[in-house]
Amino acid sequence: MTQDIAQKFDADTAWLELQSTLQQQYAYLDRAGVDKDTLFEVFAPKLIVTQSKQAFADTAQMLLRHFYDPHLNLGPYNAQDYSVFPTGSDIYVNYQNQQFVVVDVKAGSAADVAGIRPNMEIIEIDGMPMHEAVKQVLGREISQLQPEQVNFAANVSLGGYRNTSRKVTAKGKDAEKHYHLAASYEAINAFRDGPMISFRKIDNFGYIRFNNGLGNNKTVDEFKQALAALADTKALIIDLRNTPSGGNTGVAEPILGHFVTHKTAYQRYQTQQVGLPYTHAEMATAYVEPSLPYYDKPFVVLAGHWTGSMGEGMTIGLDAIGAKTVIGAPMADLLGGIKTVQLKHSETWLELGFERLYHVNGSFREDFVPHIRLDTADKDSSGNDPALAKALSVLDRA
Repeated sequence: MTQDIAQKFDADTAWLELQSTLQQQYAYLDRAGVDKDTLFEVFAPKLIVTQSKQAFADTAQMLLRHFYDPHLNLGPYNAQDYSVFPTGSDIYVNYQNQQFVVVDVKAGSAADVAGIRPNMEIIEIDGMPMHEAVKQVLGREISQLQPEQVNFAANVSLGGYRNTSRKVTAKGKDAEKHYHLAASYEAINAFRDGPMISFRKIDNFGYIRFNNGLGNNKTVDEFKQALAALADTKALIIDLRNTPSGGNTGVAEPILGHFVTHKTAYQRYQTQQVGLPYTHAEMATAYVEPSLPYYDKPFVVLAGHWTGSMGEGMTIGLDAIGAKTVIGAPMADLLGGIKTVQLKHSETWLELGFERLYHVNGSFREDFVPHIRLDTADKDSSGNDPALAKALSVLDRA
């Protein structure tokens, strides 16, 4: 009897710990479109009646997804958890006129290979109608949600469960079709064994694509080798559309350094501190130092729905240090610089953005939109590459 009482899960204390951590350390608690007070009122009663740490974690994940921030996560994960978005994602949809319409498909992914294309309507994921799938991700009806929350939940659901194959039902011009897709992680994990950088010449232009390697130090050397091989090109296309897993500044800054001749600012930030709102925190500036070889010709940047975290930082950084233009779709909006906090009462960890990040012009990183905006950046309805085609057109006219 005494042992049973000692082992009983204290959900009240676990909830207070999660809530206070968010309030004191999450730099995006007040983001537009999210009513945190209402969310806490809705989910507090659900959380404090959970009978186990696993039930608490599952419910807390629903709460956190309402912030539609892919950097805000709670673990540890198990097989019943969704794939982490956007790494575990290959279909991007928007909720339009009560339909979930494909906007983009990740190049080279299972969805791309299967033939899913923009403008199709997604009907079901693993036999569940999309409206129900959204409810399962967030624990609330669509009528209670903001459009950004609906879109985020829909895209999380389409990534499927961790390391589990998926069945997607989509409707094209004619009829519905069932697509059996591999687990969303498979295609992105395959890059671990390959080069971190792919490059080639396209006519007189150089093209360099990152293969989700912004957290791998090999990327720095491979980028330098690619740049040396493309030194005689008239201009360069830097493709950051395949960086969903982010990375770190130790990889990004030496790469940015190839495009400057002196110490140059590339982003700004404010750090959330316990007891001090980020709005009162000192604004700091991040700089990049020159790296050799220096590339002294025009360059453009490609970004899109699978440009995440450090990929987003590199995009705004390249824009700040002199890119001719940025082309593509809105990026993944992984908010801020992140850290992990251990929550002892629920035996979970909370990953959250504690640094708010800005373009050097003072605008929020998450508000940055490519100068030449394309809703579809990876694969168009014909299976072509719209962002690359636009980049070549821009450079041809230069």
